[in-house]
Amino acid sequence: MRHDLAGPGLTTPSPVGGRRTRVADDSLRRISVAATGGARMQPNPPQLGFPQQGQPPLRGGPVALPGRPRPRANAVAAMIAASLALLAAAMLCWFALHDVVYALGSADRWSSLVLQNVIGGVGGAGALVVLAGFTFARMIPGAWTLCGLCVLYVVVTLFVSPLLRGISVRDQFTFVFGFERSNGIAIALAVIFSVLTAITAAVAGAVKSYKPTSAGPPRP
Repeated sequence: MRHDLAGPGLTTPSPVGGRRTRVADDSLRRISVAATGGARMQPNPPQLGFPQQGQPPLRGGPVALPGRPRPRANAVAAMIAASLALLAAAMLCWFALHDVVYALGSADRWSSLVLQNVIGGVGGAGALVVLAGFTFARMIPGAWTLCGLCVLYVVVTLFVSPLLRGISVRDQFTFVFGFERSNGIAIALAVIFSVLTAITAAVAGAVKSYKPTSAGPPRP
């Protein structure tokens, strides 16, 4: 007579049933591997500048990358040079407007000298305004170009123009700095502001400030 060692109400695991369970698990594992093509799911590699999945984003601005800083013109000198250039441009417009009003009085007053003064005054004022904008943006080439233009204008007004007209340089200085008529006051102030603009623009281009370069997406 055979006795059950497990006792009443208890069952012992069958070796045949355990073997069947392991075979079924192996079959399911093989089916899942075949369905995925034998590839295993792996996390994406971390990318430079972006937080990984599951990590909170870092606070702060863009990441500063090491590199050569970009030189810019001096801020104070560039602002002063741009302001003086605008004043010089206003004086040139005043000088050209005076000749226009003078020429409108009679049809015979539109001489070559008057046309030269009007075209030169308007063109010079426009060039000063454009270069003043580049200088205000603290661009070193703009500051040096503004300095060169102002020096050229002063040299042409005081020395080249009297030679082309056949008058002495002394008479030209008397006309420019005599402050006698409206156009004389305008041209004198234009020369003075041009000299000051050339000096401050040269200082803005020579005294550089460096701004570090930065790259990377902004972070919240």
